[in-house]
Amino acid sequence: MGPLMRVVALVLFLLVTFTACGVEGESGSMEYDEEFANQLRELRDGKQSRPLKELVPGDWTTVHIIIGPHTEEWIEREVGAPLPESEYGFDTEGNILVFLCGEEVVRMKGTTGRLLGEGHFSSEVVLRGTGSTIDIIDPTPPQPN
Repeated sequence: MGPLMRVVALVLFLLVTFTACGVEGESGSMEYDEEFANQLRELRDGKQSRPLKELVPGDWTTVHIIIGPHTEEWIEREVGAPLPESEYGFDTEGNILVFLCGEEVVRMKGTTGRLLGEGHFSSEVVLRGTGSTIDIIDPTPPQPN
């Protein structure tokens, strides 16, 4: 493959990578979402199950769920990617959810209560309420790098 073909192949690869995870108007900034937290409480208390992708739609491929508080630097090390600026900070006593498309942070959510356990999950993750907790079921967990 000549140098021109390598450049064309690289450009095509980058174009596919960036368009596959379009952000559809989402911003990576942290948001504390009380409606989202209420949906989680309803799942927990009502013993219901729902894919996380239904609760948080968008172009994300994995999510890191963290129990706060933590520093921004600690979260960046944990997810392996820089975080966008946040006017809210990361000092919540609840959950911090960092949604990634590939290796880029595309969205962050925070809850004001500890509703979920920690872990790194695929976009196929399902949340199942038990009445007292929420089980996190991931049929295709991401592999460690």
